[in-house]
Amino acid sequence: MSSEELKVTIRCGDIEMSFSGPPEAVYHQIISFMEKVLPAYSLARKIAFNMDLKDLLEAFSSVFAYDAQEGLFFKISLSQLKSVSDAILLLALRKHLEHKLGRIEAPNISPGELEAALTAKKKTIMNNLTKLVQMELLRRLDRGDYAITPLGIKYLADKLSKELMSGPE
Repeated sequence: MSSEELKVTIRCGDIEMSFSGPPEAVYHQIISFMEKVLPAYSLARKIAFNMDLKDLLEAFSSVFAYDAQEGLFFKISLSQLKSVSDAILLLALRKHLEHKLGRIEAPNISPGELEAALTAKKKTIMNNLTKLVQMELLRRLDRGDYAITPLGIKYLADKLSKELMSGPE
């Protein structure tokens, strides 16, 4: 019986695994790792939605502008949007971006802030908030505030890119 110990480290993207032990045991650990972990990791990377701050600002550069005094502001009029839901999502996204930029402490938006920013009636805003939470585009927080979800950001990014591709109506 050999007392050789084999040490192997495998790196693939963000994953790093080290194996050590008798050569035969290490071989089986590596095969198991390659069969189980790597395909799942590869699939997860294909479906992952990651937009860092730079990506977000670039993706929404046609909607937002930045001023050192004002922070983020809209280049478009929210009253021109066809959907109250889209206006709510854009307001929530602005809060999210301001939070990421370090301009505000929390990315939350309250129904009162929405009422102040939109011309829609309170009942319309509340109905749209309920719908957006059900669609998982917004998340309702403890104190009645709301925050945009990654799905909500993706929804807006996809919708914006489709509108830009199709051009003005």
